[in-house]
Amino acid sequence: MPTITYHPAATRTLRCLTGPRADRALHHQVCRALERLAVDPRHPGLRTHRHHALPGHLGDRVFGSRVGAGSGWRIHWTWTGRDNIEVVRIGPHP
Repeated sequence: MPTITYHPAATRTLRCLTGPRADRALHHQVCRALERLAVDPRHPGLRTHRHHALPGHLGDRVFGSRVGAGSGWRIHWTWTGRDNIEVVRIGPHP
């Protein structure tokens, strides 16, 4: 099971999703997707695929995983070691 760490941008997004004006359904979908990512990054429900360019992460192998069926949000992440995942960005599909 991989260990997940968060880039500061992803941490800020998670913090905003728990604030007083947060969309609770979206927060639930993001948490569920992060749980699936922690267990199996290749889970079919995540529909993970590789992105060839993500601003600020050129040259890194960045992957995108779906948050929820109708949310249009993605979790962008990269492998930082054999069993380490860094969540780079959480947000709407670019």
